[in-house]
Amino acid sequence: MFNKIWDQSSVNKSVSEEKPWSTEKELILYMIDKSYGFFSYSGRSEIYDKYALKEWKNNSKYFDTEHSMGKSFRSWDSTKLEYLADHCDDADILRAVFESGKIVKESFFSAPFVENVNLPDDIIIRLCKKYSSNGDILKQMQTVEYKYITEETKAKIPATIAERKEKMRKKKEDKTKKKLTAFLTTAAATKSVLTGNSIDDVVEQTITSDVDDVVLDYMNKLFDK
Repeated sequence: MFNKIWDQSSVNKSVSEEKPWSTEKELILYMIDKSYGFFSYSGRSEIYDKYALKEWKNNSKYFDTEHSMGKSFRSWDSTKLEYLADHCDDADILRAVFESGKIVKESFFSAPFVENVNLPDDIIIRLCKKYSSNGDILKQMQTVEYKYITEETKAKIPATIAERKEKMRKKKEDKTKKKLTAFLTTAAATKSVLTGNSIDDVVEQTITSDVDDVVLDYMNKLFDK
């Protein structure tokens, strides 16, 4: 997308000399492409704050006044990327920010983009896939009234939640089965000794090479008590 707007072979010129943007949107797309993002060893970039026209900063189509005017840390491009992810209503910009991968501010309970009602349907689908193992974020997505979501994608969110629950249930069942196997194996071995078999023989028959590591771990827990 960026190569169509700027000829990358002419990068010999400095940004300030070339100024290839004629609209605020073009500058923002350029900023997304060239900014350092968060936690960069190159430091904090301030492309928008440095090169945006005064008229864009005073009446931005994409930022509130504090972000467009660059007050405090809002002059950083990384902070502007965050703002766009959560508030922008332009699909091209949202896709560019999403695909840049330059936003890292997320926790187990919340993530960028998720609460932006203006997300195009394709990004909602990709978010759903990205957080398929995070029930809290999926539930958060389920409560947001996205403007451009299709019925198919809307149904995909609760379906992903249900699929996650099913996987967790299966994992718990498998783990319980292995523990139960270990317990029953131990009980059977004890019974075998009590009926007159050699302890050494029973141990060798019980602890074989095909015994699962989880079973061995659980046996150890039983005997440690």
